[in-house]
Amino acid sequence: LAATLVASANAGKYYCAKIEPDSASGAKGYFSMSYSSGINAKFELDLDLSNFEGEASTCTIENGLTYHIHTTWADSSVSSSANAQCGPDYTSGHYDPSLACSSASEDINDRCASLGRTGDNYPCDADDFESGNFAVCEQGDLSGKFGSLTGGDRFFTASENDPWAPIPANYKATDDRANMWSSVVFHCKDDGSRLACADLVEQDEPCDSGNKKLRGGK
Repeated sequence: LAATLVASANAGKYYCAKIEPDSASGAKGYFSMSYSSGINAKFELDLDLSNFEGEASTCTIENGLTYHIHTTWADSSVSSSANAQCGPDYTSGHYDPSLACSSASEDINDRCASLGRTGDNYPCDADDFESGNFAVCEQGDLSGKFGSLTGGDRFFTASENDPWAPIPANYKATDDRANMWSSVVFHCKDDGSRLACADLVEQDEPCDSGNKKLRGGK
């Protein structure tokens, strides 16, 4: 009965992010996540980096992106940002309540360290995840679970059904005992640098109806 109540409580939850070119160095797009039950969610994204500015010389955007759910969103003056303003001081590390412990886990220096997990042997693999071995991946490691984003024309899109999605009750949680999640961050696959990021906003309606310009700003 308890599991049924949790599943039904999470159904119909929507988390939406819009990436605005004015605040995100020319990046434009959206990310949406909708829950059907429990921690089963569908996420969709479009990200246009054709006018993006500021990537490092060690990053070739056309080679692809990684992307993750991060724990914080510190700059309340904007809902999206880019480059250094997506750094650890603003979005912290990966959401990782199950302590899969990549080197970018929010818990890498405390709870992961207490388990002897340094991130050097992080086991997440998309094929392994697809076979049902969910716990090898951080719940916030979207590219670990589903593969990196590819887009030779600097336009990236994805739509995935995630059976190991972030726990809705942890969304911007203030309880010290709970892991928080708040934002989505897109990284350059080449060097791991943070390119674009956005605050995730909880809505009672699907993202597109809640913000008609969400899809790529169209």
